[in-house]
Amino acid sequence: MKRIAATIGAGFTLLEVMIAIAFIGIALMALLALQHSNLQSVIKARDLTRAAMLAQALMSQAELERFPPPGESHGDFAQLYPGEFRNFRWRREVDPSPLFPDIARVRVSVLYGPRLRQSFTLTEFMRNPVPPDGATEAPAPGASPTPTGESQ
Repeated sequence: MKRIAATIGAGFTLLEVMIAIAFIGIALMALLALQHSNLQSVIKARDLTRAAMLAQALMSQAELERFPPPGESHGDFAQLYPGEFRNFRWRREVDPSPLFPDIARVRVSVLYGPRLRQSFTLTEFMRNPVPPDGATEAPAPGASPTPTGESQ
């Protein structure tokens, strides 16, 4: 008789098993929420990296134009990268400097994410390699001025 009572008391009760399962469930839910948060961070980082890469590609195109004309242009990446970057749009603004006629500010913005609410902006100041009309280039440092036709 004592042997039967000892074996019955050696196991877990149903209440103890239910409490253990509840603790395991709570821990698994916390790990699942952490995993979801990590995945969202990875997606945001990937999109930001893509936006930065696309903005740099657009800025490189502006640099190849040497001195883009003033104004605003915009579009998507379907022509440059067919079938890719569907949730990305771009806008380029070129503003001439009010003080220096041979300097322009080029601002490239890439909009991305759900409803295009996020953006990455890249700004660069470009100098026109061809001087504006009526302007003359300053002599290089250390260079002697050119004679004006006076005889010695």
